[in-house]
Amino acid sequence: MSAITVAKKDFADAARSRKLMALTAVFALFTFGGAFLASWVGDLFAEMEGEGAQTTIDLVVALQTPASYLVPIIALILGYAAIAGERESGSLKFLLGLPHTRRDVVLGKILGRSAVVAVSILIGFGVGLIGLFAFVGSVSIVDYLLFTLVTILFGFVYICIAVGLSSMTRSTTKAGAGAFGLIVFLWFVWGVLAMGVLYLVEGELWMESYPDWYISLLSLSPDAAYGSAIAAVFGEGQFTIASAYGVENPPLLAEPWFGFVVLAVWALVPLGIGIVLFNRADL
Repeated sequence: MSAITVAKKDFADAARSRKLMALTAVFALFTFGGAFLASWVGDLFAEMEGEGAQTTIDLVVALQTPASYLVPIIALILGYAAIAGERESGSLKFLLGLPHTRRDVVLGKILGRSAVVAVSILIGFGVGLIGLFAFVGSVSIVDYLLFTLVTILFGFVYICIAVGLSSMTRSTTKAGAGAFGLIVFLWFVWGVLAMGVLYLVEGELWMESYPDWYISLLSLSPDAAYGSAIAAVFGEGQFTIASAYGVENPPLLAEPWFGFVVLAVWALVPLGIGIVLFNRADL
């Protein structure tokens, strides 16, 4: 219950952030625009059979890319100062003077800020749902809800990463630099390094059939795992790295269901390291 107490206070504090409000507004605009885009994809109005499910899947396609960028940004901005900020200000000593353990504080921060991210996603996707009804006129509520839940899970993963980073340092500057560096690494460096290794091993970058290890490596980022998880839920392969490279029989690490495993690893490993270092730190 101690972690829940911390989470309630942290939720109230984080929810008042002006940056969060601005990012949520941007997210809502993107989802509304995605609904408009979905209304033009695939001649939707001419496809009467299975119209509701089809239009919702097309909206998911339109929203996956902006969500894969905006959700991590929202989560990292919310989470990078969760522990480091309180250590820097000295308020963490007061918090730990109450009947809270250090693990309670970390878990409470994760629960509270994950709830804030979930609210942001629900608001954004709620606007997208309104846009879908306005522009398309039909929607599969179940499919849309499933996509929303997977996206909330994705946000939770990045909150765990951010709070884990925040637990490793007493400086918000260092925690913020770590969060920014992680974004740069995952969005840009990861793919470049993978291509570099591909060239060293295969001697070329463009080939008719890419090796399984390369597809697996690209599938292990949290953003790629998010697409795999969506594919697993909907049974639609176009969301995966393997599909992007035209691989019909993907290796184990690139299978859609394995995306959930990858997301779990990305959530637990940074968090676990952060908790260990935080427990050993001199406040």
